[in-house]
Amino acid sequence: MNVERAQDLIGTPVFDSAGNRVGRVGNVYVDDHTNQPEWVTVRIGMLGIKETFAPLDGAIKAENRLELPVSRDRVRNAPRVEAEGGRLTDTEGRDLYAYYGLAEPDETDINL
Repeated sequence: MNVERAQDLIGTPVFDSAGNRVGRVGNVYVDDHTNQPEWVTVRIGMLGIKETFAPLDGAIKAENRLELPVSRDRVRNAPRVEAEGGRLTDTEGRDLYAYYGLAEPDETDINL
């Protein structure tokens, strides 16, 4: 997914792998090295106040929705990350990769 298309995801309803509504896309985070979208924040709750990170790896953009390959509970219980200045620290990135059971990119190739 290219960056321009990924930015169009902001505000899109998010659903989990079982079809349950999770929330709406808040922001898209792009890898500094590859310029490819890696993560989205998902606004959760009636007011959309809580935001958690979810991986775009394996996500599917369907008509007017983003389908994540993880459960609603997994997204809702993700580690809290502040992403100061619009960036993830190395530690935050590692924590998210570990939490979602994703292989962490080689640090020489990708800089979160």
